[in-house]
Amino acid sequence: MTALASSFSTSMARYGRSFGLWLLLLIAPIGARFLVAGPGATSSIISAEGRIPVLTSAFMGAGLGIIIATLLLPVAFIYLRSNVTRRQPWQVEEVAPASRVAIAYGRWAADSAVLLAVLAATTAAGVVLAYLMLPPEEVNPAVIAFCLWVIAGPAVVLVASLRTLFEARRWTRGPLGEVLYFVFWLGSIVVVAAAQDAHGFAASMIDSTGFMQPVAYSLGGDDSFVIGGGDLVADGATNRIHLDVLAGILSDGYLASRAAWLGIAALVPLFAGLVYLPHRPGRARRKPLIPWARLLEPGSPPRADPNARPARLAALGWLNLLASEVRLLVGRGGVLALLVIAAAGWFAPYSTGAGPAAMLVLVFAATAHAGRSEQKGLLALTRTGTFTPTARRFAFIAAALLWTLTASAGAVAHAALAGGDPVRLLLEAGGVGLVTGGTAIGLGALTRSATAPRLVLLIAWYAYLNLGGSLPAGG
Repeated sequence: MTALASSFSTSMARYGRSFGLWLLLLIAPIGARFLVAGPGATSSIISAEGRIPVLTSAFMGAGLGIIIATLLLPVAFIYLRSNVTRRQPWQVEEVAPASRVAIAYGRWAADSAVLLAVLAATTAAGVVLAYLMLPPEEVNPAVIAFCLWVIAGPAVVLVASLRTLFEARRWTRGPLGEVLYFVFWLGSIVVVAAAQDAHGFAASMIDSTGFMQPVAYSLGGDDSFVIGGGDLVADGATNRIHLDVLAGILSDGYLASRAAWLGIAALVPLFAGLVYLPHRPGRARRKPLIPWARLLEPGSPPRADPNARPARLAALGWLNLLASEVRLLVGRGGVLALLVIAAAGWFAPYSTGAGPAAMLVLVFAATAHAGRSEQKGLLALTRTGTFTPTARRFAFIAAALLWTLTASAGAVAHAALAGGDPVRLLLEAGGVGLVTGGTAIGLGALTRSATAPRLVLLIAWYAYLNLGGSLPAGG
């Protein structure tokens, strides 16, 4: 218990000194203002049967819970992976006689407390919005809070559990953890389609986010339920549909399934503590196998000459800066992958093949470089150079643009020779490079981490992959 309490209190103290916590607490309330459709709205993030749900206290809470449990969960994972607690004193902890399970539970409890504080802020915002959008006699704060917390509570606690689990293994402490969470988040939304026509405990357990049953209960198995915006089939007063989400929440098996998911989330830190692998310290330099091999090593460098002439400034400093960023942005494996993509662009459509492939390679390369180049210690060093960190960031974006244009070479050449539209392909590739590079270095500078830009750009990449087929053909 001492290790658990110490881990929890230390993490909460660090959270309390974090400016990012205040931003996180503002995201959901501000988003609620723009994502909840009022009585006079003509569009909605959530629609059913092509209509906007009628706003009631129950749907105010359920709507906010659905938005948090689907669209805003990546933001929660980004924060947990890139906030002030991302670095832990493992050199001390891993040699201390403390239970890894207790430490895991302490950190999980702190992460869960922070995310539940976001739900509390969202609940307060929902009550305020309800009084602004509904007649006062129709507002029930208890119903708003109940519907929101039942849907979103287990979902955000599960995010904290997954963060704890990914921090327990060496491979998932890095980029693989973000990829696995992206797959889990996407799969948790897609898999509910398998249970949309069923009800009860078993069907509700398929849905870890908990958003399908409250809505599907009123639709009677209809599958025209959209989150994120969709086409409406009617206008004016006929574009409304009443969803009894409270009845869906109180239906057989739903509350039990949410309690079960909460229990699963509470057991994950136990498993994480049991399978925890210590960090691997840097390997010491090996002694040469051949004793006389040191005779072949280069000797000590010559002494510095204090009277030597200072080096002259490069004639093309900007070009050297850009060349450095181009070289550092993509490693040898990435260069090979982009060249293969450039060649494949001659045969495959750019918007559905070479373009998304190039963006995926650039996402991992750019976020990794942005994360390491935006560390405080390195920034303090680069500020002493000829070019400012801001200039280097612009060179970073230009390098990303050049790499995407390189990857589009095959598609552009094919379009030019086959009578297509090479200009459109160049503009599309340029847009991909600018957005990817700008997002990577921008979020990297804000969070001092590669996690936030990587997850945001993975979501953007998935949208590009799906929307690419609707773009006009370039060749």
